Amino acid sequence: MKYRLQQESLVGSLEDLDQRCRLFNNLPIDPTHEQWLRQRAWIRTIHGTTRIEGNTLSDVEVEALLAGEGSSGINQREAREIIGAREALSLADRLAAEGVVPDEGVIREIHRRVLWNQSPLLTPGEYRRGENRVVDASGDPTFSTPSSGDVPELMRDFSSWLGDPSPEQRPPIIAALAHLELVAIHPFNDGNGRTARGLSRLILVSGGYALNGLVSLDAQLDLDRPAYFSAIRGAIGQEYRPGYDATPFVCYFVESITRSADYVLGRIRGLGEVAVQIRREIAERRLPPAMLDGLAFAWVNRHIRAGDYIRLTGRSPQTTTRELASAVEGGWLRATGDKRGRYYVLGPKLLATAAQGEIVSPPY
Repeated sequence: MKYRLQQESLVGSLEDLDQRCRLFNNLPIDPTHEQWLRQRAWIRTIHGTTRIEGNTLSDVEVEALLAGEGSSGINQREAREIIGAREALSLADRLAAEGVVPDEGVIREIHRRVLWNQSPLLTPGEYRRGENRVVDASGDPTFSTPSSGDVPELMRDFSSWLGDPSPEQRPPIIAALAHLELVAIHPFNDGNGRTARGLSRLILVSGGYALNGLVSLDAQLDLDRPAYFSAIRGAIGQEYRPGYDATPFVCYFVESITRSADYVLGRIRGLGEVAVQIRREIAERRLPPAMLDGLAFAWVNRHIRAGDYIRLTGRSPQTTTRELASAVEGGWLRATGDKRGRYYVLGPKLLATAAQGEIVSPPY
């Protein structure tokens, strides 16, 4: 694998990321809230990596699908993409925990999982035998890929590098370079981006940059999609040529991890503000005590369903209906969806309460 990298450009970004890692290793956070944040990061990661490729399911639909609550009424191809992303990312996490060093076989298996139950014409796990165009979210060309006849040799070289990267390179840089090279080679007919993000996740988790599983890099890349594609194009140029300058993408990638960490830190600060105000409302008998967990859960997840409230609080269905309706009336929550699929999103009072604790980002 041949590339150029301006190491001095990364010093500040790596220092910032290492600072965030230290913060996440010593977060003074309630274990239950930590569990909620970790599950939320998992949903956002699966949602984000598929949204980048055009999947239109909402985070609520993704959450329900992952919980096994059925997929009636939603696009079945998109549902299979969600399950495939879950299987691929779960594999990456398991291999990281086992200390597996990624190679061609690992990349092919991640790709097979990405294309779970998709058309066999997409040839899961097999390298493409024709040309492939790389376009951004708007359908505009990003760069030209190498000839399909060159793919096997390029992947062998890439696999060799993965097994023995430059000793001075740290895991975030290796993860960024691996992501970029795999996207640049574009070895598969479909699913290259999701496979590249799964591979980079494996490397980050293996290298100690999992940030306790509380952070979703994929969601950040999706929210910042134009800059993400621009960074890829800025590194590779108009067509793939070994020896490209990887600096633009590596800098962007490392800084994106930090931004995704800062987003979660903002959510945690906001959660603290929410908890203070809810306790005050409970003390003044304007909210029932069970609403402390209910509204905190809603804040972390951006929504809550009646079933969530029952599970968290032990309330009966009748009491749950009454207390959630009271929260809507008080401006803490806002009901959306029909009766069968109803859920509750953050109301103006809940958003305003935590506004000083964080910058509110797009709700997913």
